[in-house]
Amino acid sequence: MERFVQSIVAGGVVLVGACWLVALAESGSAPWLVGVALALLGTGAVFAGILTELESGAFTVGEE
Repeated sequence: MERFVQSIVAGGVVLVGACWLVALAESGSAPWLVGVALALLGTGAVFAGILTELESGAFTVGEE
């Protein structure tokens, strides 16, 4: 499996688990804070996997 796909899938799995942890834990508790940190980590992994496959200048407008 390609490395960027592994990053996206792993980040998604971490993100889903973190969302469950945040939803089930009491707001402000230690497990809730861990869930928030894991959600940020998972989101970062998904974005990193996506950004590695984008071409340089993919978001520029009007340049050809």
